[in-house]
Amino acid sequence: MEEYPFLNEAVASVLRTQREEHDLSKKRLSELAKIERAYITSLERGEKRPTLNVLFYLSDAFGLLPSDLVKLIEEELRKLDGENKGT
Repeated sequence: MEEYPFLNEAVASVLRTQREEHDLSKKRLSELAKIERAYITSLERGEKRPTLNVLFYLSDAFGLLPSDLVKLIEEELRKLDGENKGT
């Protein structure tokens, strides 16, 4: 299956922004979200794509509903798509 355009980049940007806005280190986020710090690093670099399970744990760590985290990712996707279309 073909990868959805800019999804990894959007997820990376949103996770990094949320982590910084919540003043969390990668280590602390990994503890709160119950995932490995190295995996968070890979997500923030756009190297990996989170599973639905991971998105739910991350949203809990940020104090967000999973749907709100997905909305933030959708907004970032639109922004990235627009930038690449030259708008």
